[in-house]
Amino acid sequence: MKDLKIRLFLIILAVVIALGSYLYVLHVGKEYHCVHHDYFGSGELKITNVLSDDGGEVEILNFQQTGNGFTADIRAKKPGRVFIYITGESGVGSSVYVIVHKNLVITERGFLGNFTGGSLVIAVLIAYLMLWAFYFIRKYIRQSKTTLYSYDNIRYFGLAVFAVFFTVAQFRALGYKNGISGVISSIENCSQAFTYLTLPVIFVTTFIVAKYNIELMIKEGWNWRNMLAVLLALFIGLSDFFPIIVGEFLQKTDIIDVHRMNGPGHFFELFSQSTLATVTTYLECILIGTIAVCIKAAKHVPAFDKDYILILGCQVRKDGTLPMLLQSRVDRALEFAKMQKDATGKDIIFVPTGGQGSDEVISEGEAIRRYLISKGISEDHIIAETKSVNTDVNFRLSVEKIREHCGNDDFKTAFSTTNYHVFRSGMLAESQGIRTEGIGSKTKKYFWINAFVREFIATIYKEKKNHLLMTGALILINLASVILLFLSEVYT
Repeated sequence: MKDLKIRLFLIILAVVIALGSYLYVLHVGKEYHCVHHDYFGSGELKITNVLSDDGGEVEILNFQQTGNGFTADIRAKKPGRVFIYITGESGVGSSVYVIVHKNLVITERGFLGNFTGGSLVIAVLIAYLMLWAFYFIRKYIRQSKTTLYSYDNIRYFGLAVFAVFFTVAQFRALGYKNGISGVISSIENCSQAFTYLTLPVIFVTTFIVAKYNIELMIKEGWNWRNMLAVLLALFIGLSDFFPIIVGEFLQKTDIIDVHRMNGPGHFFELFSQSTLATVTTYLECILIGTIAVCIKAAKHVPAFDKDYILILGCQVRKDGTLPMLLQSRVDRALEFAKMQKDATGKDIIFVPTGGQGSDEVISEGEAIRRYLISKGISEDHIIAETKSVNTDVNFRLSVEKIREHCGNDDFKTAFSTTNYHVFRSGMLAESQGIRTEGIGSKTKKYFWINAFVREFIATIYKEKKNHLLMTGALILINLASVILLFLSEVYT
């Protein structure tokens, strides 16, 4: 599918360029804004000279005066740069130049400047980007229907945002006359534009997050883990300014010369700014995808056909009772059991999970079991798992207990955990081949934001290879784009 889209784009692009190989329509005059002096005065215009400094040769055809300018068809004859001098009745003169390439394609205003069919190339690019946007949106919808707990959901959602923004941004380039270099510059500028658009959101978010982080640290203690949310917001906010900071530094430093247009310093400036903006945009799109997918998973209510519901444990109090975080998970499981009973009449068996830590008087599973009994749940509707040490093992040992209880694999499960933890828990279950659905319990806002950031970082780390590959691909694409822009400037 990807190879087909790439081949299709390149074929169409090659055909469009080939169509403009020998003939180019040159527009000269005030209304076209493509000359050094845009006022020729009234009266007749004429081409007074056609010169080349490197052997280039063209033939001027179909000269037609149009108001304060003229149009002319230019036919390519020999490769090289050609300067066309125009003079008006007022005596004011100007010049434009075109480049005839070795394949006799004519470009105006640059090595990769405007050419016949240039606007069509932008239209093809927009169609190509729309195809990618549609592809990612469709993949996200299909994947979400299959499972809510796949990192692919985040990737597809984030890349869909990325593709949609780039597609919309290219519409403004349809009227440009800057050719391939203009198209590449427009794409390169999209990443910077995206970071600028997100700045107000990040600015407001940073203040909100800081407020909740301060509240969290007052209630839970002052340490760097409780500052993760505000640190992430500050990092992303500063990342938006990295290209500007780098650009300003390179403009003022004597370490490297960025002012010589054909020098390595200028190339490094173009590449570093473009790459920083693109990687930041990618990170922000993945963050947007993570937020959207995790919220969807947390708000999901499982189908009312479940035989068992796992309650994922966390640390209990010193006296063996449940802290509010864990109690809310159990209450959410009880709420779901009631919802299912009311809707279908089907009872559900509770599976509290969690072993005993070195600083706990009883296991988490046992503490949950006692709480369930205090809420009127009979012991024959509880299967406690009391050996697990983390969420991964929670699922594995709990499913083993369920198999022992029912004697086969023909059962349907749900699990209850805190809202910010639903998505990653579901991913851990699916990684073991366990098909299940999660339901999320609420928690304090000041706690939820920081906990969500921990989950985001954990998810990013788990998929670090994929992120490194994607970042590497984006860097290579930026490198190719900057090379084209740099060569266009050097050979113009």
